[in-house]
Amino acid sequence: MTVLLLLYLCADATRTDCQVLPAQLWQGRDAYEQCIGAVPGLTEALTAPNRNRHRFVCEVQPDSEQSVRHQAKPAFIHQSFRM
Repeated sequence: MTVLLLLYLCADATRTDCQVLPAQLWQGRDAYEQCIGAVPGLTEALTAPNRNRHRFVCEVQPDSEQSVRHQAKPAFIHQSFRM
């Protein structure tokens, strides 16, 4: 599993205008847990006003085989039935 730590840099507290920056990457079985464990310390390091505007998000990235499977679409089969 691959997990990205994304930093959402937002112009204001409404978080409607944000720029997303990848901050760190983890790989392996416990990647998500490592990312979640890093978020509180990083959030605490922000100044109080920035905590209201910016946020850290852990996002699981699909492995290459899985992404291919999710992108593959079933073939359309045309059938006609007569009664």
